[in-house]
Parts: sequence; structure tokens; C-alpha cells
Amino acid sequence: MAVKLVKPINYKNIEKITDADFEKQLKLLGVNSKFIVALSGGPDSLALLYLAKNFAKKNNLKFTAVSIDHNLREDSSKEIEWIKKLMKKEKVCFVTKKVKKKISSSNTLSKARKHRYELLIDVCKKNKFKYLLTAHHLDDEIETFLMRLIRGSGIKGLSSLKPISKHKGGEINIIRPLLKYSKKCLIKYLATIKQSYLYDNTNQNMKYDRSRIRGIAENLINEGLDKKRILEVIQNLKKADEAIIVSVNNYLKKSVSLGGSSTIKVKTKIFKKAPVEIQYRIINKLCRLVGNKDKVPRSKSLQSLIDKINTGDFRSHTLNGCIFVSKSDEILISKEKRRSRFLGQNFRVILENKDWPKLIEHY
Repeated sequence: MAVKLVKPINYKNIEKITDADFEKQLKLLGVNSKFIVALSGGPDSLALLYLAKNFAKKNNLKFTAVSIDHNLREDSSKEIEWIKKLMKKEKVCFVTKKVKKKISSSNTLSKARKHRYELLIDVCKKNKFKYLLTAHHLDDEIETFLMRLIRGSGIKGLSSLKPISKHKGGEINIIRPLLKYSKKCLIKYLATIKQSYLYDNTNQNMKYDRSRIRGIAENLINEGLDKKRILEVIQNLKKADEAIIVSVNNYLKKSVSLGGSSTIKVKTKIFKKAPVEIQYRIINKLCRLVGNKDKVPRSKSLQSLIDKINTGDFRSHTLNGCIFVSKSDEILISKEKRRSRFLGQNFRVILENKDWPKLIEHY
């Protein structure tokens, strides 16, 4: 079976994205050296590819397109082949990687995303690329906002996607330059250059949360909910989140220090004076820093520990691979003995840095 291609629609009432707009956005995000474009062959990533190609040419930068074959659809290998031929035609350096790990039916899209980023970051590291460009756009932002709203997320979760972030606190910058543009805007861009794109039937599969949320978002917009109004709400939440991050960093500097080679100390009095949201984020960060950095502690478990600290009904507590012990006017945090010990020197390097809280912002 041949791959299914879709001819882009030239939406007349949709704003147009230009190469100048895109260049301005990438420069604001600090992209000034060679980069990678994550390419699936769909309308979003193809629009990103052509915009990035023009940016790279004008600014004399090298870039590589990378496609990941999750092997979740029977035509995935044929789709990769189609992308490969297109990149050859466009004279774009192209790399493809295949997910070798078996993805179970539970949380399929989430696990596929995890494996995709692992492979993309691996390509970046091996080839010394500092920037990874992804095609997340306004519709993705709105869908993520609605998903997290339904799940009861706080300000941090509702502030949704960030234009720039680091994968697990590493050196690779993940750049999302298309967040203010709608999907129709990107399709319109493809129409202007007469470039068809791959059809992905998983987008219509209602067994996936995001597909169902996409349908809800479309219905709300059809009922008159303005995308730009939602974007304004998300931007306001991002500003609030940025203010909270600054406050968290200030409290970390004032209240946290290294106690020996394998313990972190928190001044109880200063911690108790912090607003609950600040307390929540401090404990969350330290839990992941000391314990299991790849696992986010459950909200209820975090809140239970915070309540015990604030009421004074606290001697010791275990959470996320960490042991919290109340001693005099301090809280001591160390890794559980049954787990492998962390390297104290790593923490010393972090805590002796003047701006060390910024080094753990990704936690």
C-alpha cells in the first residue's frame, strides 16, 4: 500500500507565517548554531522543515532532519522512505532512527513520545547539535492546556508548553518556535509552496486521550471559543509561573544547603514561612534531585508531607526514594539506603554554584 498524502488547503482567512516571522522567532530563542529538525512528515513538521531550511540558508547554518520510526503503523517504513526521498530532492541532510523497544498498548502515545525524544537527543549528542526544533503549535498548546485542566493541574501544568526547554536538564535545547501559530496557518504555508504531507490516522483514533481532547477543542472553537483568547490565558499563566519560579529560587537559596556528602539540609523556619505553592515546588524539586529524578512524586503524597512539616507532626518520612528527617530546626533529606547512593560531589558542585537553583529548574 502506498502512503496516503494530503494536499494542503490555502485557508483564506488564516494568518500567514512568513520566513521573516520565523527567523525573528528563532533568533529570539537564541538559535545561532547548527540544529536538528524533528520531522514526521505531517503538516506541522514539514512546515517547520521548510521554514528552517530557509532560515539555515540565510544565516549560513547547517541543519539535519531526523525522523523516528515508532513502528506503530503498518505503513511507517513506507512513510520514512517517502520522507527520505523528499529530503534527497530538497538536498537536506537526513537521518532516520527506529524505536527498537516494544511499545505496549498502555499509554502508547506517551511511551512513543519518550522513546522519540531519547533517540532525537541521542542524535543531537553524538553529532554535537545544541538545538532540537520541534513543530508544536498553537493547537497543541490548547490541547495540552485542556488535558491538564481536566486532570486538575496547577499553574505550572496549565502554563503548558514552553518555547525553550532542556531535556532532563541536559545541554540540548528543545526549541518550539511555532507555538503562536495555528495548524491551519502551517497548512496554509505548505499550500503556498505546493507541498503535500502525510496523513496520520492515529490523529482520529478516539482511544487516545489527545484525539478525544482535540475533538472537544474543535467543538468549543466551533461554539465561538477564540483560540487567541485561550492563548492569552495560557500566556498569563506562563507569566505567573515565571514569577513563582523566581520566588522558588530565592527560597532555595535562603533555606537549602549541603550537609555532608550525602545529605541536603532545609531550614524549617524559612520553609514554613513560604506560601504553599512555593513549599510544594521546593519539596518536589528536592525529591527529584536527591531521589528519583525521572519520577514526579504524587500530589497527595507531597501535600501530606508538607502538612506534617507545617503542623510539626513530623519526625521522618519517605517519599520518591528519599528519607526526610526532622532534626532540631532543620529537615535533612537523603537517599534511601536500599537504593544506590548518589554522588555527594555532584551536589557540592551544584550547591556551590552562585545560581545553583537555576541548575535544577527542570526538576
